[in-house]
Amino acid sequence: MNMKISTKRHCIETEIRRQYNRAISAYFKAGGENEKKDLENRIELLQHAMKTFDFNDLRNRHADLRGDSDADVRLTADESGQLHITINGEEIETTNSI
Repeated sequence: MNMKISTKRHCIETEIRRQYNRAISAYFKAGGENEKKDLENRIELLQHAMKTFDFNDLRNRHADLRGDSDADVRLTADESGQLHITINGEEIETTNSI
């Protein structure tokens, strides 16, 4: 899964939490099984990010993750479930807190 994380108005941590809350809300309003499955995957990815990333470290090392940025920030998970963040197409090193 590949998700855009907007850091135009908020830092990466706040935006991931906002997207998580929106996905939870949308899940309970979803009608079809395909829509629910997509939202389940989204919720799982965002929840995993909230539990594992050291957001303070990410913001300290990458100004584009602090907010007020037009950078193209993406959150992805590979086949093994490992999370990755890219900024303008370049993968950054992430320090997991767990």
